[in-house]
Amino acid sequence: MRICTNFYVMIMLILPFYSFNNSSQGIERYITITLLSTHPISNNGVGNEWENFLSVGEQVIKKGEKLKIKLEKRAPVTIEAHAVEEDKNYSDVGKSSMTFTYSDLIAIKKSKFKISVKVMENGGHTQGKMAEWMYLFEIVSEIVED
Repeated sequence: MRICTNFYVMIMLILPFYSFNNSSQGIERYITITLLSTHPISNNGVGNEWENFLSVGEQVIKKGEKLKIKLEKRAPVTIEAHAVEEDKNYSDVGKSSMTFTYSDLIAIKKSKFKISVKVMENGGHTQGKMAEWMYLFEIVSEIVED
């Protein structure tokens, strides 16, 4: 009986200091993605009228632009790099992607990532020629508490 009473007293002393709220309640996590640069690595005759950008879902990030995204638990974020060479009759398009898990993203404080995109000429007298672009982007995470 004495052990049970001591245990009860300890619980009553500790209980007022314990929060029953989940520690993650009231906390929202965000990342900001910035496209820092795009550089041609090679171009074996694909063309010279390029549009380069990143996308997350339907949202586009051009060079120097930032995109802030609210993270959702268990929802991965896929960042796609696009290289488009505009032609009158047809466009040459290349795309690569990187997928980050929620755990990956909350572990990032501020990091830079590289991704390469290859584009093949689709038609004309240079059909089959290749170009490659390197993209450098930065991810910065942020925690906002209510």
